[in-house]
Amino acid sequence: MKKLLLLLLTCWSSMAMAQMQAAKRIIPDYTHETRIKSTTVKIWRIIRDLPQVKEYSNGTIKEVNIRTVNETRYRDLTFSDGHKRTDEIEQVHESYKFFVFHVLEPLPAGIGKAIVTALVESLPDNDDVSVVRWSIILEGDKAGRKPLVDSLSAEIANYEAGLKKMLE
Repeated sequence: MKKLLLLLLTCWSSMAMAQMQAAKRIIPDYTHETRIKSTTVKIWRIIRDLPQVKEYSNGTIKEVNIRTVNETRYRDLTFSDGHKRTDEIEQVHESYKFFVFHVLEPLPAGIGKAIVTALVESLPDNDDVSVVRWSIILEGDKAGRKPLVDSLSAEIANYEAGLKKMLE
């Protein structure tokens, strides 16, 4: 009986292990750190207030509409040059001061997904300066990545400039 039980447990644990996948290392297409002379709390209050992106976009965003459909939040943006974009807000994590959205449309041909993250952290050696760590993660063809990275990194640069104007 013990041998049968041991055999069943061994088979069961093997099946459970077979269903687990190895962790996949994700390497961002773009990373950037913004140091801002302000506390993490002040920076986070601005970033987590989704409609306020217009205020810290340094004039890049003309209109913002935040909407919820079946518990999923979306952000419809109209840029100052007239083009529009829709983002899905995936996370606004209060405890970790972590914001994630992915661009729904428009996406360049060959790009399946575009994710942008912002993480607000304090610096261990300076209470008066915080850092916002930005990243862009893309899935799809390499040919379509560069124009999208260039566009999104320029947008992040405007966020950086706008946040500094508001807080410093």
